[in-house]
Amino acid sequence: MEQGIFKDKRTRLVMAACFIWGIIAHGMAFFKKFSYHDDVPHFNGVGLTYDLGRWFLGVLGEVEDRIFASRHYSMPVINGLLTILCIAFMLILIVRMLGIEDKMIIIGLAGVMVAFPAVTGIFGFIYTAQYYYFGALLGVIGAYVYYRDRCLKTGIVCATLMALSVAVYQSNISIHITVLLLFMLNETVRSDTKWKDWFLLAGRNILICAGFMVEYIVLNKIFLAVKGMELSDYKGVSSFGMTNPAEYIMRIYSAYKRFLRPADYIIEAEGVSANMYPWSIKYFHVVLIIISLVLIVIFIRSLESKGQMLRTGLIIALSPLFAYSVYVMVGESEVHGLMTYGEVFLFFIPAYVISRMGYGKGAISLAKKACLVLTLAIGFLFARYSNICYLKAQIMQTEAISYYNTLISRIQSTEGYTNNTPIAFLGDRSKNDEDFSGNRLFDPIYLPPYQGNSIINDFSWKETMKMWCGFDWTEADEDKLSDLSGSVGTMPCYPDDGSVKMVDNVLVVKFSD
Repeated sequence: MEQGIFKDKRTRLVMAACFIWGIIAHGMAFFKKFSYHDDVPHFNGVGLTYDLGRWFLGVLGEVEDRIFASRHYSMPVINGLLTILCIAFMLILIVRMLGIEDKMIIIGLAGVMVAFPAVTGIFGFIYTAQYYYFGALLGVIGAYVYYRDRCLKTGIVCATLMALSVAVYQSNISIHITVLLLFMLNETVRSDTKWKDWFLLAGRNILICAGFMVEYIVLNKIFLAVKGMELSDYKGVSSFGMTNPAEYIMRIYSAYKRFLRPADYIIEAEGVSANMYPWSIKYFHVVLIIISLVLIVIFIRSLESKGQMLRTGLIIALSPLFAYSVYVMVGESEVHGLMTYGEVFLFFIPAYVISRMGYGKGAISLAKKACLVLTLAIGFLFARYSNICYLKAQIMQTEAISYYNTLISRIQSTEGYTNNTPIAFLGDRSKNDEDFSGNRLFDPIYLPPYQGNSIINDFSWKETMKMWCGFDWTEADEDKLSDLSGSVGTMPCYPDDGSVKMVDNVLVVKFSD
């Protein structure tokens, strides 16, 4: 009889491994406060909710407000540790379902799951991190409950939990379908069923997916109606990423392409990429894929019948498409770094194969050990990359604060300035940041929100200056700005002398022409 989760020795190992990897990879994010970009406007909130179809995220935020009778806060230690806890529980449930016992395999899986760049990305949005990964955990719990006892009742529970998960963050769909596929792989390997029974199992998985999408869409419409809101078109949300058949074929191609050949597909307008294997990590990943494929072929050939071999091979062949399904849900240019956590679940396939085969002796044993070493190495490289991202965030934030303090001094020392003087910032998203250190000290980083040379041209730069420098002001009226156009044309650009001056009782700061 299987032990309960909290009596299972693997639970203690997973918890210890996840929190140790968490400190190694994300300690800087836990014990320092980075607040710029989205974190500033959402410092006391959970982010955009109902209008982005994230109605359960909105509900969770409201529940938190009522429980604590206070506002929500962007707290790095508590939010960060809760996020790691959610990842740990996901790992516990999956290793229990797949029957993975090997301690080093579990430690390696903990490393890649905790230090995966998508987690590093969400810690740049720490105000909502724990909710995103709680949502992911709900989907894994649903799949676990269903595969523990496959029946109508557990199917409904699974679909409902997955609907709630999607209503926190739509990209959790890739996690749901990948975990369902992993559990289906386990069932396929454990018993040589007939094709009819196998298709029934696959059909029930499809029904669960259809069920959670129907639940999500219906409840989304209800919440929008109650709140009197409309769905935003951000990242194709309002159209649910729908497109034509030819485009879907290209998207499927993109999913496999990004699995086999990770690359920085840069979204030029934002300077970001969804590549989870930057720098040399992609080479380690490719070598892991090659060795894993060899082991998978050997493993499949050891199965009882040709039918079981085909069924197992089909599931494994589909797994990259499921894990990278965000590239199917939306076009490649719309994929955001936070949307890609489903990719990490592919590490379970070589781990599962090794756990089923054992280590053995000879060349095959060396290949299995190489997979384990590569997984641990990739976990370490992920952690190193995380530390570099946080180091860059610290430098960019410190430079920005220094820049803002100098700007404030220039403003307040301008003759005629008072606390009531309206201020006009001209060209404020095109400030000269060539003296900043982002590009000089660091190799290219495209993971949001750590991209770019500086943060002084970020959309929330004014809110960031208010938060970190304690300076507030009155914005000049739009009508007044049009009247100033003739007077400011000859002004130099900041920080040159004359770029900050009073014009018709308005303090003008000209950043660019």
